[in-house]
Amino acid sequence: MLKMQFLQWIKQASKPNKEAVIKALLGAKEVMLGIRYHMRLMGEAAGVPIEPESQTKLLDATLNLEGVLLAGVPGAGGFDAVFAVTLGDSSSNVTKTWSSLNVLALLVKEDPYGVSLESVDPRTNEITSVVSSIHIE
Repeated sequence: MLKMQFLQWIKQASKPNKEAVIKALLGAKEVMLGIRYHMRLMGEAAGVPIEPESQTKLLDATLNLEGVLLAGVPGAGGFDAVFAVTLGDSSSNVTKTWSSLNVLALLVKEDPYGVSLESVDPRTNEITSVVSSIHIE
């Protein structure tokens, strides 16, 4: 599935830098699959269901949805939370699928302006000046 998705996305990449981004995103997906695998092994060794079977099935099904890049169990795991990172407008696919399984999706989107600080709290003035002084090349 991952290789087929890679080939499909690579065909859509019209510029070399887009191809590099797609390769990086798919690399992140591959790494996340490895993390999930090792977290399950660690949970089994400790006798703790970090990624219980029911969540493994949900996450595997989620990863097969169009536009889903990553899916996993946050923090220490358990039965209380999962996450999915989607590309474009594909979060509706996750919401529909999870709703049909009685799982509530709480959607979070990126801010088109990047990181921003609220100016209501006077403590942010110092933070704002520090953040503004950081230059990434």
